[in-house]
Amino acid sequence: MSRARRTTLLALALLRAPELAAQRIDDRVCVPDGVLRRGRDDAHRRDERPAHTVPVRAFCMDATLVTRAAFGAFARVMGYVTTAERTGYGVVSYEGFDDWAWQRLPHGSWRRPAGIDNGDTRSFLRDDAPVVMVSWPDAVAYCAWRHGRLPTEAEWEYAMRAGSYGTRFWWGDDARDAQGHPRLNFWQGESHARNGRDDGWVYVSPVRAFAPNPWGFYDAAGNVWQWTADVWRADTYALAARGADAGVPEASSHRVVRGGSWWCGRGTCDGFGLWYRGHNDPRSAFSNLGFRCAYER
Repeated sequence: MSRARRTTLLALALLRAPELAAQRIDDRVCVPDGVLRRGRDDAHRRDERPAHTVPVRAFCMDATLVTRAAFGAFARVMGYVTTAERTGYGVVSYEGFDDWAWQRLPHGSWRRPAGIDNGDTRSFLRDDAPVVMVSWPDAVAYCAWRHGRLPTEAEWEYAMRAGSYGTRFWWGDDARDAQGHPRLNFWQGESHARNGRDDGWVYVSPVRAFAPNPWGFYDAAGNVWQWTADVWRADTYALAARGADAGVPEASSHRVVRGGSWWCGRGTCDGFGLWYRGHNDPRSAFSNLGFRCAYER
């Protein structure tokens, strides 16, 4: 049997039995060796094609996004000062802004991620909210403190898909269930002028506000973008499909972010879901950007 045939059979086996592929250990989920089938040949975005398979070695990852409370404990114990605190600003967007409009918030940071105070923005200050306004180096530092690391892009998608393939979300292509209820935190509205609040939140939601995927990972899509370890390249998938090496990245290279956020919606941004490969300057600190850690198994 050829190697390609064995890889395909293994991928199909994982798709048939996703419930057997993960084990919950405290606040982490551990998954075994497997194969991720990712990308789409018919994708309109160059960086999402072609479809190809990637082997993934066993690893563990946080079941939830890193919370504000957890990051606060790290900052307090280590005396850690984030990129936003050093530069003196974070980047924010609010309901009522023009589409795609963001602005610098003086003194904005994970401690103060919203410059306005109302019933909606207070969700940022909950202990169980995902920490935001953390740069890529901030996320790397926190994960190292937890004896972990950021997940690779392939690990992240493998875990979030939980054995699924070919759909926008692990359950299918619709962000709502059969009754019309949102299954994740995303922007409900034709523009950013107003959020319909169907999912109960305008900005971030608690990290367990929505049901986990079949492997036990929460916020597989939506809520906040999630940093990964990988450098973003438009030809990453094309190189992987050929088995080619992407080379050594520069420190300033944009890093891949995945999953979308509360800011994304069908009328405003199509980034939420498991296809879209976002990317940011590693020094950036946005109010819709967080992370979770991975660990060796």
